[in-house]
Amino acid sequence: MPPEAAAPEAPPDAPDARPEILRRADALGIPWERILGEEIRAEQALRRYVDDVEADWPLTAPMTVLSLSFLQSWRVRDRIQALAGEARGAFSRVAMRELRSVFQRLSGKAVRDQAAFAEHLWFAYQRVLLLHRVSRAASRSRGTTAERVASVCSQTRCSFDDAAWAVCQESSRRQGHRLDAAIRKVRDEGFQIPRAESESRAFARLRSIIRSSGRLARRRRSRTAQSKGSALPQRVALPADAI
Repeated sequence: MPPEAAAPEAPPDAPDARPEILRRADALGIPWERILGEEIRAEQALRRYVDDVEADWPLTAPMTVLSLSFLQSWRVRDRIQALAGEARGAFSRVAMRELRSVFQRLSGKAVRDQAAFAEHLWFAYQRVLLLHRVSRAASRSRGTTAERVASVCSQTRCSFDDAAWAVCQESSRRQGHRLDAAIRKVRDEGFQIPRAESESRAFARLRSIIRSSGRLARRRRSRTAQSKGSALPQRVALPADAI
């Protein structure tokens, strides 16, 4: 069972059988289920691409493998804490250099990182919009599960997996808000959507970033101009023109 899945509800008078550490986390409002799920996904990704996760690897390895989510790994956070101790206590230039690379990756100082992160957010935004549209189509579909999936695919031009997810989401008793479900699915797919008090506020923040990004605005204008230009008939040069 995935860590995000909700456990069966116990009777009101039943004792809380969860470990003490989980009860304390809930009392303090710590989202331990989300944090644990992110840790598991980060660890799985590291184990797929790093030969020995226990080795003394440089920070560039997890930053490359995990891209924008490298801080979700406890191994990376422990390594950063150790480097900070070396930089502050022993004035290690090597530690300072590695910490500087972490800061540059987080702040996007390199133009290449800025462009990559802007494109990442743009695709995340488009993915949420698609899944929300698919969910709405699933709510209007009727018939058997197979008929509903086929109807959603036909209406939205989405993939079979997205249509099946939306139909199952609508059929479940705890379907919740469609936008919230779409954002959770996009997060699970690895997109780094900003966190907020609620998923709707997180989506509003993502939309605000997209609209205020000068890099994405220039790209959209360029694509719009190209599409308009390609729609017009273009005169083809003929050999007689050279006379």
